[in-house]
Amino acid sequence: MKRINTTMIVGLMATIVIVAAGCKREYGTVTLGANIDNGRDAKVYIDNLTPCWHNNDLIRVNNQTCTTSAALGSSAQITDVVGSNHYRAIYPADIVGNVDISSSSTIAVTLPHEQQYEVDSRGDQKVKVPMGAYSDNESLTFHNLCPLIKVVISNRMDNDFVLGRITVAAATSYLSGLCSASVTGSPNDHIGTMVPSSASHDVSLVFPAANRPTIGRGDRDTYIYYIVAPEFGGDEGENVTITLYSANGQYATFEKPGVSLRHNRMATVSLTVEQWNGYEGALPGAFSVSATRQVHFSQGNLQYQASTNTWRFAEHQYDYVGIANINISSTYNGWIDLFGWGTGNNPTLASTIDEDYASFVDWGSNAISNGGNIANQWRTLNRGEWQYLLNNRINAASKLGTGNINGVGGLFLLPDSWTLPLGCSFTSGLASSMNDWTHNSYTLAQWAQMESAGAVFLPASGIRDVTSLRNVGSFGYYHSSTPNYYHEDESYCIFFQSAYLFLSGTGHFSEGISVRPVLDD
Repeated sequence: MKRINTTMIVGLMATIVIVAAGCKREYGTVTLGANIDNGRDAKVYIDNLTPCWHNNDLIRVNNQTCTTSAALGSSAQITDVVGSNHYRAIYPADIVGNVDISSSSTIAVTLPHEQQYEVDSRGDQKVKVPMGAYSDNESLTFHNLCPLIKVVISNRMDNDFVLGRITVAAATSYLSGLCSASVTGSPNDHIGTMVPSSASHDVSLVFPAANRPTIGRGDRDTYIYYIVAPEFGGDEGENVTITLYSANGQYATFEKPGVSLRHNRMATVSLTVEQWNGYEGALPGAFSVSATRQVHFSQGNLQYQASTNTWRFAEHQYDYVGIANINISSTYNGWIDLFGWGTGNNPTLASTIDEDYASFVDWGSNAISNGGNIANQWRTLNRGEWQYLLNNRINAASKLGTGNINGVGGLFLLPDSWTLPLGCSFTSGLASSMNDWTHNSYTLAQWAQMESAGAVFLPASGIRDVTSLRNVGSFGYYHSSTPNYYHEDESYCIFFQSAYLFLSGTGHFSEGISVRPVLDD
């Protein structure tokens, strides 16, 4: 059984007094002594969290990033600070970046969308609560800029599980992203207005592979983790959704009403895992692709960002990149979603030479960031599986149709087990004319109901010829993993317009088309 941490190491969760005593000037610099003070406003020992400096903690002071040293619990030194007539400081330094923060009392602060779980030498969590300070002398008093969410987990399943990520999402408030912080020396300094254009309604605590905890089974095993967030909820509180993800991509979701988080305080939420809801990134509907196998489709088309080597699924089933695919390159910092055949190991390949695509590497061999982040968990359907899904499963013809979601045209697929949601309709089959996507038409609210019932939508996202696009919004092309043995330069794909649907050859391996991975049931 893992012990409950009663003395968590917290990076600067307290009022910190940097004293001038013992400081000296050399070549225009000063050495600041730093002590953690048990001040009333600072909530130093909230929930028995003991604040502690660590060697090499980074603090932004005016226009300089400084490093702590000689850290002994509540004491540390900050050396080689450029002397000034005033000091404005932020911890940790990376939330403000490499900018000058000396000239304005309102500072742009970025709360990470993903906070990385770290431990100290004892295995306790390091909680980096942002702090700010201002002074016109060499004694700085730091104040907390944020409160904390305390997540308490217990496991009542029959097996242990390894924790991969905790995500907290608010109904309306912003929990991460760009904020403004007032740092003027007032005891009430805290984060101010969130900036919606750069903010997110959720925040995650991510457990790197080396620090993923095993959550033991049994009612008496309790595990505690802390997440930094801004104030939200007000007097009445707000509904939040908390999702636990295991290391293999399974997830469990918890709805918590009336959560309120106030400055310099803590909100505690307790979660008991009794069963998993499913796998991250997988839609609920099960589809037969053979007489013995069912699959779940991913939540959206596959996308890739070369500059960060990141794979992800589109946020919504109706999303596609479109014209930006012409920017395909190994250095492009945007997203692409039209790929040559089998380019799971080389997604930006745009060659016209068919031999460059000689072997197939499944895109699902990669770790997909919002699909469990595990290699080889997802895969691409082969030609026979597409054939079975579209034509041979029970009532296949009645479970497909063309139409649109909020104006985006594409192909609808219904799962094996299907119940039409109340207030929705579905007409199977294809439209009678080209570019008529009105055969089925759904608002976003109606589609949310259809999706929850298991429906899948493949948008008509077009095709890329090297660095030019055609048929965006009017034709859909989706890869299979099967080459066309009758034509050495092409593979099989599904190909549709509003009035027809075929399983056909691509034309060339080099043609960039959509990928919609599946997860075996």
